[in-house]
Parts: sequence; C-alpha cells; structure tokens
Amino acid sequence: MVKPASIFKDHMVVQRGKAIKVFGTGTPGEEIRVSLSESRGNTTVDQDGSWFVSLRPLPAGEGLELSVSCQGETIVIHDVAVGEVWLDGGQSNMELPLRDSENGAEVCQTYRGSRIRFYQVPKCAVMDAAQAEQAEAASWKIADAANVGDLSAVAFYFACQLAERQNCVIGMIDCYWGGTSIACWMSREQLCKLSAGKQVLAEYAALVGDKTDEQYDLEMAEYEKELQDWEKRVAAMQQKHPEATWREVCNVCGRFPWPQPAGWKSPYRPNGLYETMISPIAPYTLRGFLYYQGEEDVQRYACYSDLMQLLVKQWRRDWDDWELPLLFVQLPMFLEEGQEDDKSWAQQRQQQLIASKMIQNTGMVCLADCGEYDNIHPLDKKTPGERLARLAQQMVYEKKGTITPTADQMFAEEESLYLTFNDAEQGLILRDAGRNAFEIAGKDGCFVPAQVTLAADNMLRADNPAVPQPRALRYAWYNYGEAILFTRDGLAVSPFWKQL
Repeated sequence: MVKPASIFKDHMVVQRGKAIKVFGTGTPGEEIRVSLSESRGNTTVDQDGSWFVSLRPLPAGEGLELSVSCQGETIVIHDVAVGEVWLDGGQSNMELPLRDSENGAEVCQTYRGSRIRFYQVPKCAVMDAAQAEQAEAASWKIADAANVGDLSAVAFYFACQLAERQNCVIGMIDCYWGGTSIACWMSREQLCKLSAGKQVLAEYAALVGDKTDEQYDLEMAEYEKELQDWEKRVAAMQQKHPEATWREVCNVCGRFPWPQPAGWKSPYRPNGLYETMISPIAPYTLRGFLYYQGEEDVQRYACYSDLMQLLVKQWRRDWDDWELPLLFVQLPMFLEEGQEDDKSWAQQRQQQLIASKMIQNTGMVCLADCGEYDNIHPLDKKTPGERLARLAQQMVYEKKGTITPTADQMFAEEESLYLTFNDAEQGLILRDAGRNAFEIAGKDGCFVPAQVTLAADNMLRADNPAVPQPRALRYAWYNYGEAILFTRDGLAVSPFWKQL
C-alpha cells in the first residue's frame, strides 16, 4: 500500500524553481510512479518501506494535481500550488498566533488575501498512535478571514510581504513549540558532537533521574490541573478587566506555571521534537527556514552560537541542501518585574550575532527597538515578520547580502574609539545622544558611560575623559532598555561588545 508523507495533502504548496521531493512509505520492492503537471518520476520502495522521488523544477502556478501510483492504486492530491515555501520554527514567540497578536483580531477580520497557504506540523511529544492520527488529520489551509488567525503572526506578516514582492503563492510550514530549547530540535547524535550538547543531555538526564513514565504521567496530570486553574483565573480576570495589562493580570492570578515536569515523554526533552516534528517533514522542498528561539536558552548563552551551528548543519543535512538559508530573529528587550538585569539577554544577543557571522548563508534581524517590560511574549509581531521578509528579499532573492547593521572595525586614536558598521551604507542616526546606551572601558575593563557622536555616515566616535586609553565599547548591553542607534531607513543596529 502506497502512502505519501502526511504533509502531502490537498492545497499544498511546492517550491518553484527547485527539484520537488516527494516521499512516503509503501511495500518493499514495489514500483512507485509520481507525476505533477509535466514532471514525472518513478522509484522502487526500499527494504525499510520508504520511497523517494525527485521531480524536475516547475515555475509558479496553481490548480495542479499530484499523482502517486503503485500496483494499480493511485492517490491524487488536488489543488497543488507552485510558489515559495518556508518553514517557520522555534518557540513561543514564533508560535504566537495572529489572532492573539497586536491588532490581530482586526487584521483577521479584514484579511482578504488569497496567496497564503499554511500547514501546521502536529504538536506531538512522542511517536505513538495519537501522533499518527494527528498527522493524518493535519491539512494544508488556504488562509482566509476565518482561519488566518491560527497562523503564526510572524509567519503571516512575513508571507504577506513576500506574496506581494514575489507575486506567487506562499506556503508556510509552522513547526514550533513554546518553551523549547534549541536542543529539542536536533538529533541526539548531533548534540553528542559538541561538549555543550553532551552537557545539555546530561543535565536533562539528571532532572529526570530514575523517574518512570508512570510517575511522569502522574506529575503531568497534577501540572495540567494547576495550569487549567491558572488559565481559568486569567480568563476571569481578563473578562472582568479587559483593559488590564499582562503585569496586572499576573499580579492577581499568579505567574504562568513553569517549568513542566521533566520526563522522557516530555516535549522539552533534548532531541524529542526533532524526532516527532522535524523528521516527518524532511526533506520537503523549501526555499529556506525562519527561526525565532533563544529565550529558553538564555541561561546557557555561552554555548548558544555553537548549538546554532549544530542546528543549521542538522537541518541542512536532513533536507540534503547545504545552501538552504536560515533567517532568524535576535531576541528583543525583556526584563521580568523584580528581576535584576544580569545582562544574560545581552549575552544571548551577542551569541546570536556571532552565529550570524559564523554560519554561512544565515541572516539575522535585530529587535533591539522592540520588546515589552515584564512580558516575554511581546505582541508586536508585525515588526519581526516584515523585517524577516525584507531580509529574505535582499539576501535570498536579490542576492545582495544581509540588512541588519552590525559593528565592524574599531580603532583607537588619541583618547577616542572609532567604530565602523556593516550594512549601514545609508548612514546612521542617534535618536537620543543623552541616553547612557553606550559604555566605554580602558585596560581595567570597568565600563562607564560614553560620549558618542557620529564621525561619519557609518562611523561612531566614543570617549570619556575618565578613560584616557579606551580599549572596549559596548552598546545596549542590558536585558531591557532603549535602543538609540538606527540606520536612516529605520533599522535598529544590533547591540554589541567590541574591544581592541
């Protein structure tokens, strides 16, 4: 019996201009024939029951049929579109649906587009009968006013911009889970290639200890009750006081119950969601990946850029395409009420910046001018979505490089430091030169506020009379604070720490 992978459903979008990969399961030894428009291919089912066919590239189009045949049995998938396909992954800020985002309800009601389709990978923690049922029920949806609110808000704003610029159907594959570490999205074998990955595995194993699956189920039942009680309190509070801020809601209802109990069936175990959500859809042909994650890994920031390198290698290997671009979001500003600003989010942003420089064919958008105090889920998802679309247009489609302005070369002259920037050809502006967003230090490493001026269109001059021999400069080095350095066309400069 032939069966295409669960992602092959009516209304699906396949990638234009690239070989179209079709795959699934069947009876070993049987011949499989696949066709889409004028593109055809055939293969034989392997001994492990899997099959794979690569069809020649097609131009953009709609209303096609994908046919998969074997031993007189034919499966026809209707209304296939050829366009641009992106996978959007990560944790809760990528997961946040359009309907719950800033102005989301109004956007949903007024949406009249027809060129966005989306497929949401079933959220399953283990490969069991329930996962199989959810995969079978999952479907591609043509976005309309009734269902577009289910789509990732970041993905929606990205797709809207891309559909207009590329003039074709855009297919978004939602693949995310709130609260997950980067380690959840790659294999155990990949994690074991790095000491930091081995440490992640060891730390989780220590959390689980000798806990059985039965004990985990009991703990989860208790946790779910606590969570439901909290959700009821929040719903009642918001109904009674719809104008209440999230901070006010939490002050009355308590903080979100977190973390969940640890266990080997938990979605938060390392490599778990790689097995249940990434592997079932690879190597579905894509233009690239979008990624918004890192909040859960802030406390292990020191190894984050190395873990990102492992993730990118894992996904590119699984898709058998070492040129696939990965566009990701640098974390915005955030500080929990009552929490000390320990600079950990600044350190994590620096690691993300390092990753963008270290990993080939990756691009980062900066959100230093975004974020909400005491809300780790800022509701403005239009800004990151549209910046990702702008990045995709310039980097992927126009092949003109990245867009985020970043610190480049620094040199000392007399008692001042001078710093130039990449991707700032239009020039820089300082929106509030009086704010202590810049700090300067000498050989002793003690930072003090810096006096900063623009020495040229894309060059800063920084100094402080108390630091006669400056050696280091940092900008926006806090978990939560203002961004004051921008390009003339409105892009925030990435926070940085530079030293001679």
